[in-house]
Amino acid sequence: MKKILSLLCLFLTLASCSHDSDSSDEKDLSPQFEVRGPFERTVLIYISGENNLNPIIEDELQEMREGSKGIGNNALVVFVDDADKEYTPYLLWFKEGEIVDSVKLYNDPYSSDPQLMSYILKHTSTYYPAKEYGLVLWGHSSGWMIEDSVDIDYPDSITFIPSQHRAYGIDNGQNNQSVIGKWMNINTLGNVIRQWNHLKFIFADCCQFQCIESAYELKDVTDYIIGSPAEVPGEGAPYNTVTAGLFEHSETFYQTIVDRYFEQYFDDMVNPNMELPDGYLRPPFSVIRTADLPLLAEMTNLALHSFLPLSDNAYPNMSKLIYYRGNTDYQAQNIMYDMNDFILRYADQSAYAQWKEAFDNVVVYKKYSKAGWLTGQQVSSAVFKWLDDERFGGISMFVPQNRPDAWYAPYTLYGVRMNGYNADIKNMAWYHAARLSEFGW
Repeated sequence: MKKILSLLCLFLTLASCSHDSDSSDEKDLSPQFEVRGPFERTVLIYISGENNLNPIIEDELQEMREGSKGIGNNALVVFVDDADKEYTPYLLWFKEGEIVDSVKLYNDPYSSDPQLMSYILKHTSTYYPAKEYGLVLWGHSSGWMIEDSVDIDYPDSITFIPSQHRAYGIDNGQNNQSVIGKWMNINTLGNVIRQWNHLKFIFADCCQFQCIESAYELKDVTDYIIGSPAEVPGEGAPYNTVTAGLFEHSETFYQTIVDRYFEQYFDDMVNPNMELPDGYLRPPFSVIRTADLPLLAEMTNLALHSFLPLSDNAYPNMSKLIYYRGNTDYQAQNIMYDMNDFILRYADQSAYAQWKEAFDNVVVYKKYSKAGWLTGQQVSSAVFKWLDDERFGGISMFVPQNRPDAWYAPYTLYGVRMNGYNADIKNMAWYHAARLSEFGW
């Protein structure tokens, strides 16, 4: 513990429990923190909000404060990195609707820095020890998409981050609402957690996180992954109701999280030009049990062998349930398809039946609106004529394409050389586990 304390003291100093304090309220840089607990379960909500999500944070914290009531012998700890220029990132402990502990960083590092996340995780388990832990990832994400490093230097004239190069937790480092900055790759995230504690769950309150590629990177660090394969609304989860699920100790605790998230209503997610056949547009959600992911990789390889490789090394011409498009200006560049819909469409009946058994052992809960969802492609209702219980799987999978004129192949964007989707996928553990190279991928 002394070693952990010495590391934390590089970053942490006591602060008052609200932003109303000034620097005179700060204590020395080596405070004696009081160890709380022990608890049944400690959940850390990691808010990466030094970006355009900043205006939402205060409302989210109020919901978390309300949600902390009645959670029993459990600890709700929240790390916040917002775009406030006057205050450094801080960490809170909510108990029964009150802020009991408040700790702020001595400086303002990137929330996407793996070293910082490691420090925050260690602080959480040191001072809020529990039998088990959960992690909530709050912020921006784009699934498995890889950065060559945590930062790419784009010209000053660029006012947006090219959307195909994301991972988790954009931090602009400028305390403003820009979305140009540093990200954390999913494999880096897995390595940080692996050096900490095995988790009961990861709840991703961010876009496009629920893909098979990310899940496989995280399979050894958590029992469950809860998230959406599509975009989620900026408001995020309704923590005044979802928080109870974060601390539920039943075998199906994840259903409460998904159900409470799914039942909220978003005005900005209703497209008036769409015909709504059943309810409103809502983000689809699913729950992955990671223990059986290796078997799913093997069954995926067998299912793909039932129809691949195609003649002339052609790749499948996908056009069905789409969760994400890398380049929204180029409508053919779809990179995240519903995994079940893909295998159902192409594999032979016997191979699909074996694959589906493995898939159902992994995806233990899922939910969607028959009205569909809004994604970066701004789909029309016609896209969802295929959407039904048989097709919907709730997690995405990348399908390589032979498109040399698109971003699947190497390309240059704003002077930055990119490897392309088909090359980037080879860096993911899923690619090797499912032996996708056997199909010319």
